[in-house]
Amino acid sequence: MIESIGQQLLRIMYTRVRPKIHTRAAELVTSMEPRVLLDIGSANALLASALMDKGYMPQVYVALDPDPVLLTHAEPGIALERVMGVAESLPLRSYSVDLSVFHDSLHHLNDPDKALEEAARVSECILVDDIDPDSLPGRLVALLERLVGFPARFIDASTLVEKLEERGLRVIVVRKTRRLPTYRILACR
Repeated sequence: MIESIGQQLLRIMYTRVRPKIHTRAAELVTSMEPRVLLDIGSANALLASALMDKGYMPQVYVALDPDPVLLTHAEPGIALERVMGVAESLPLRSYSVDLSVFHDSLHHLNDPDKALEEAARVSECILVDDIDPDSLPGRLVALLERLVGFPARFIDASTLVEKLEERGLRVIVVRKTRRLPTYRILACR
């Protein structure tokens, strides 16, 4: 399989640079105290590291990613289940997860709608923290990601709210961030 330039850059970023972009999401997750968390498109489980920094870790943390290289680069000492798989076909029972998180991953998926459907099937709540394509910086990120070979299927916040509500979830939090071109949406049953 030939990897895109984007996939190669993603591996470099997540295995060497380890960006600290999960802090705000970790604050929200910590306040919810889920027992079972599914990190969809987790790469090297940076959200788990951010949760540890906050002094919290779910009883079960499942890091799901299609890239086995990224999955092996989680920080040592973090107790998590690494699962190689895709968001569009989650290998979990219905209603087995307290919280599914898409942190900077939903727009990377081949079929975000199917991924949301699957997350709604297995989860009590869904947290999406993703690029806001309505902002100028967000549009630039989308263009750059397309240029390097990512699917770049960005969903604006209002459309995502509709999609979550169509799946029987009640949207609790909709927050656009100030410093980064992102939004955070939390929806629960």
